[in-house]
Amino acid sequence: MSMTVVIIYMFYLQKINSLYNIEKILLEKILKKIILLFILILILSSCASKVHLVEDSFYGSKFYQTDYVSITFWSATIKFRLRNISGTDNIVLEAQYITDGSFNITEKSKVVLKFSDGTFLDLYYTSLMPKTDTEVIYGTSIYFMDTAYVDRSYSIQAENKITDMKTITDIRVETSDGFKNFKVKESAANDIIRLYNEMKELLSK
Repeated sequence: MSMTVVIIYMFYLQKINSLYNIEKILLEKILKKIILLFILILILSSCASKVHLVEDSFYGSKFYQTDYVSITFWSATIKFRLRNISGTDNIVLEAQYITDGSFNITEKSKVVLKFSDGTFLDLYYTSLMPKTDTEVIYGTSIYFMDTAYVDRSYSIQAENKITDMKTITDIRVETSDGFKNFKVKESAANDIIRLYNEMKELLSK
């Protein structure tokens, strides 16, 4: 076997190994997300979200804020949280939309919540630019050819004041490309109502 053939063979072997490495990293990433999802389910089932008193020593203000209630879908995660405006009994509902795919929004874009009684609530984005988080995952082949996979996620927050809390059944996330609809599990919807009622009770004292 000539030296040229050996070099070509080694080159293609390296390419195949690099592709195998990348596929292995992607598979590990998917398995990691599945494991994290199961861990999150176990944590949520054993430790319910709570209402906390937040004290801002810098401004000397106090307000109530809940833990996030996370709803995980195949293509995205939506997190809800309640907080009250310091010094008032006004409550704000926050929604954080997180996805692996990049997106843009317009000034008219919003998040729309649909309730079990057929009514709707608009949540307005707090910025026009989604936040980008980047994680670099490294892997090394048997030929010491370093390979890297960049994992990016994109998130944005929307909010609005609320005067009562009903059962959320559906969520529509509007972007410049259109919209995506998501169904809400009853357990998550009930958790948000519970947190709202607990916060209302604390504010009434």
